[in-house]
Amino acid sequence: MAGVRRFPSLAVVSRLGWPALLFFFFMASPLVFVSGYTPDGHLFCTLYDLPKAYFIAATILLFCFFYTLYIYRKPERVQNLRFFLLNNSGVKILVLLWIFLAFSLFHAAVQAAAIYGLLNYLLLALFFIVLSQLFSRQDYRWSAIYGLIAALSVFSLLGIIQYYGYEIPFLLPILGPASTFGYRNPAAHFIAVALPFAFLALWRHWRLWRAQGKSTQLALFISFLLSAFGALVLLFMNYSRTAILALMIGSLALPFVWLISKKESAQGHDWSRKKLWRALAGVILILVVISALIMSFPKSRKRVEGSFNKFKQGGAASLLEFRYYHWGNSLMMIKDNPVWGVGLGNWRFSYPLYYKSFAKDPLFNYRMQVRKTHNDYLQLAAECGIPALLLFLFLWGRQFYLLRYSPAESDGEEDWRMPLTASLLAFSVIMFFSFPMQLAYSRMFCFFLLALGEARAWPALSS
Repeated sequence: MAGVRRFPSLAVVSRLGWPALLFFFFMASPLVFVSGYTPDGHLFCTLYDLPKAYFIAATILLFCFFYTLYIYRKPERVQNLRFFLLNNSGVKILVLLWIFLAFSLFHAAVQAAAIYGLLNYLLLALFFIVLSQLFSRQDYRWSAIYGLIAALSVFSLLGIIQYYGYEIPFLLPILGPASTFGYRNPAAHFIAVALPFAFLALWRHWRLWRAQGKSTQLALFISFLLSAFGALVLLFMNYSRTAILALMIGSLALPFVWLISKKESAQGHDWSRKKLWRALAGVILILVVISALIMSFPKSRKRVEGSFNKFKQGGAASLLEFRYYHWGNSLMMIKDNPVWGVGLGNWRFSYPLYYKSFAKDPLFNYRMQVRKTHNDYLQLAAECGIPALLLFLFLWGRQFYLLRYSPAESDGEEDWRMPLTASLLAFSVIMFFSFPMQLAYSRMFCFFLLALGEARAWPALSS
C-alpha cells in the first residue's frame, strides 16, 4: 500500500549492521572499566578486567544471535558454515582442546573457578567460528581493524596525559601510564599486539592517497600516523620489558616477511639481491628506532640496562626475578599432575601446596598470595595437563604454518601476513613472560588472531 513505511530487509540490516557492530566491539572492549570512585570522590575499588570480561561475553552472545539471523535465510551460508566446521583443522583442534579443558574440571579443587573458565573458552570458541566466517569479507575485516585503531587512539591519549602527571578524574593514579587497563604491563602488551594493524591501515591509506590523490585518504593517513606514533611512544613510557621485547621480535620479522612476498611476486623472474640488502637495512633501521626510543625514556633505559646487569651477575635465574620461583614450582605441579592438571583456573588454589617444592617463593607469605604463573604455557599445562598444552601449541603454531599461503583473493591489496606475523610473535613472547590468557581482553584478542589467520587462508585450504 502507498504511504506504508516498510522496515529494511534482513539483508540491508546485515550489510549495515555487521560493520557497525564489529567497529563498536573492537573500539569499546579495551576501554571498558569501572573507575572505582564513589560520587563524592572516595576510592572504594578498582575493576579493570571484570567489566571487560562481562562486556566481551555479552557481546559474543550478541554476535552469535545476529549471525544465526545472518545465515537463516541463505542456505548457501549454512552450507559454507557446515563445510567449515567439518573440514577446518583449526576447528577440530579447538574442539579437542576444549574437551581436555572440560576434563580438568573433574580434578579441580574449586570447581566454580573451572566452570567459569570453561564457559569463557566456550564463548571464545563460538566467537572464533563467527569471526572466521565474517572475516572472509574485506569490509568486515577492516571494520574490526578501524575499531581497534580508534580504541588505540583514545587509549594512547589517556595514557600520555597520565604520563605527564595530569590527573584524569575517572582513572586511578596507579604507577605508570596504565590508561584503561589498570596496570602498565597489560597496557603496554595491548599496544604491542595491536600496533601492527595500525601500521597496516597506515600503509593502506598511504597507497590509496598515492593512487587517487584524494585529500580524504591523506587525512586518514595522517590520523593513523599520529595514532600509531602515540601508541608507540606510550609503550616506551610504560617501560615494560616484556612489551619492548615483544615489539622488537615482532618487528624484526617484518623485513623477512616482506622479502618472502617480493620473492613470490617475482614469479620466476630474476630476483635481485638488492631486495635482500633492503631487508637487512630494514632490520638495522628497526633496531636503531627501538634503541633510540629506549634511550629517550629514562625508565625504559633503566629497565633494559638493569636486565643486562642482572643477567651478567646471576644469569637467567636473576633475570627472571620472581618468575624463577613461580616457574620452578609450577613444573613440580605439572610433574605431579601431568595428564589432567589441577583444574582450569585452579593454579592459584593449588600453589600453596607447591610454593616451596622447587624453591621457596619469597613472594608467597601470609600478606601476599601468588595468583598467576607469569607464563601462560606453564599455567595451561599445570591446570589442564600436558596434552592440553600440546593441543594449544598445535592450534597456535598452525597460524604460523598458514602464513605460508601467499595473498589470495580474500587478502585484497594488502598482505595481511605482515601484521599477523608481528602480532602473533608479540603475543607468543608475552605469553612466555606474562599472563595474557588470564585477562579478558587479551584472551579475546588471541581468538581474534586465530580467526583472522583462518579466514585469510581458508579459501586456499578449501580448494
